[in-house]
Amino acid sequence: MRCAGPVDHPARPSATRRKGQLPAARGGGGPRRARDIPAVRRSRDPFRHADTQIRREREASSMESTDADRAVVERAVVVGGGHMGSVIAGRLTEELPGAGVTVVEPSPDRAAALRGNQRLRVEESYRPEPGDVVVLALPPTALDSFVSGLPADALRDATVVSIMAGVRLETLAARLGTPRVLRAMPNLAAEVGQSMTMLCPGPGAGDDDLAGAEKVLSAIGEVLVPPDESFLDAGTALVGSGPALVAYVAKGFTDYAEQAGFDAAGSLRLTCQVLRGTADLLEAGNTGPEELYGRASTPGGTTEQGIARLGEHRVQDAVRDALEKTAARSRELAD
Repeated sequence: MRCAGPVDHPARPSATRRKGQLPAARGGGGPRRARDIPAVRRSRDPFRHADTQIRREREASSMESTDADRAVVERAVVVGGGHMGSVIAGRLTEELPGAGVTVVEPSPDRAAALRGNQRLRVEESYRPEPGDVVVLALPPTALDSFVSGLPADALRDATVVSIMAGVRLETLAARLGTPRVLRAMPNLAAEVGQSMTMLCPGPGAGDDDLAGAEKVLSAIGEVLVPPDESFLDAGTALVGSGPALVAYVAKGFTDYAEQAGFDAAGSLRLTCQVLRGTADLLEAGNTGPEELYGRASTPGGTTEQGIARLGEHRVQDAVRDALEKTAARSRELAD
């Protein structure tokens, strides 16, 4: 099954956590898959169902290996040494020490900075090798320039993963001259190995392509495969823009703490631990956010007062509206 259209799938192996990784969503412990969950395609809230299934799969078989675990990546090539490209390349040198990692970066200044990591090979242009997993970490406007400099059939034997926002699978296959393309949406938490990355294979990508892409992207966090490409617009909002939106809300916490007399470092520490602990509570239990904040809201107590005030300001509506606007912009960029 490819992301070109939702189709039922046979069950696939569950995710595993490698030695030394943190539990739950705080490690890079294997790819998450939602594509084999029929409820995802029927639900108005597919990500909630996907996360529930992910948790159950992990609890039921935490040590079962996945296709991505068994995949062998001889060389990963990151095209584009900007912020996300350099983050992915750096994480790959740590998480896949047995694989060669090459960054294609024509800018002399960026290339010089990248060469500070002696485990990276930095090249001005892409020189294909059989079995490459190529990550396109370019601005969409740079795609034409990259393609024009490629030798004929340069990507014929490669798996190509694009993290370019708004560039559809159909467009990628046509422009790159290969059907073995996948789209991915990581986020800023890749910097600390905590990205929630959505990965969508095109109809011409095989199981080996998917496994190789999952293995590479697992170096920056967790991976979820949605039922079809249309989910990537919602994923752009929730996953891609999510950290910035959460940080915007977190600013209210730190501002309050500083106003109450805590210094900046203490305010940030308090806020981070509250967010981290809440995320772990949500993932560890079989409850949703509403039940969690309801359980904490004792009638007549302090939390109830705070929740009521947020309700008066329609905070949840504002968050949904922000995500909808972000997803709409993603669709506009792709059209």
